[in-house]
Amino acid sequence: MRLDDNGHGGPAGNDIGGGFDEGLGSSATEDLLLPPWERRERFGFLNGLYLTIKDVLLTPGIFFRRMPSQVGLGQPLLFTIVLGVVAALFAWMWSLAGSSLQALVAEDYGKIFTGPLFSFFAFLTSPLTVTIGVFIKAALMHGVLTLVGGNRLGFEASFRVAAYSEAAGILALVPICGSGVGLVWTLVVCVIGLRNIHDTDPWRAVVAVLAPLLVCASFIGTSVFLFALGLD
Repeated sequence: MRLDDNGHGGPAGNDIGGGFDEGLGSSATEDLLLPPWERRERFGFLNGLYLTIKDVLLTPGIFFRRMPSQVGLGQPLLFTIVLGVVAALFAWMWSLAGSSLQALVAEDYGKIFTGPLFSFFAFLTSPLTVTIGVFIKAALMHGVLTLVGGNRLGFEASFRVAAYSEAAGILALVPICGSGVGLVWTLVVCVIGLRNIHDTDPWRAVVAVLAPLLVCASFIGTSVFLFALGLD
């Protein structure tokens, strides 16, 4: 379906909020609509970022069902990079605060700068590592989805799911259980996203998301086991 200059797939597009809430249960939900992040000229940078995160977290089915899949990889990649850089910045600041506290307790003030060096390096390289990570994630999911016969719209559709699902990582900011909840919800959003954007069977989407994760976990577990045997 052809998009107009505002990213709408038809006259039913909604200018309020993230553009995904109006007209549920009507034909309006079938119109393709770019995410608020990709319409920053209308919503602004921060508001577009916020609305997109909100839509991914709260209405992922509608979000991906209305997602265009042939408009390029640049915007979803930029969305992921922005989130990754912000997360790395928070991690560095947290590490710096922790190292400062340890240095004050131990009266070893050199730790203030040497402690968070790894986090600072991770922050500097985060655009590259995030880019590599999201492409690997998309390639693995798309490859398995193709093997099980669920690929209908090509790699870009799967890449968009991989990129925008990273919005769930913001839940890691919640103390104690945030990281675990964020990981689980990222997987859930990936399943919902693949199911809706490719219009495929739910089980195919589940396999496409979980199979690479299980293979990687098995590989890491086997490697650790063999390494432990080598130490005996």
